[in-house]
Amino acid sequence: METAKPMEKLLENLHTVLLAINKTLNSPPSQPNPKLNETTSKLDKPNRDDNAYIFIIFVMFLFAVTVGSLILGYTRSKNVDKRSDPYHVYIKNSRVSVI
Repeated sequence: METAKPMEKLLENLHTVLLAINKTLNSPPSQPNPKLNETTSKLDKPNRDDNAYIFIIFVMFLFAVTVGSLILGYTRSKNVDKRSDPYHVYIKNSRVSVI
């Protein structure tokens, strides 16, 4: 019987919370705050810095293109198989026989 009491208390608390939420959601809206309306009207006006994110994205794109071209140019300038490499010259000129 002792285990039923905590469950009943939990259900009672849950019911109280649900009633408070229901009361809050169904209450009529309060009068608008005049100070809040002033700040929202300021947000509606276009600002000079509204498109600052476009500039940031543009600069990041230019940086990515620059770094990408440098990496691509560096990797393409490296020849994997150079014939003037001393190792290749040694292999070509040596008479090593395979047993």
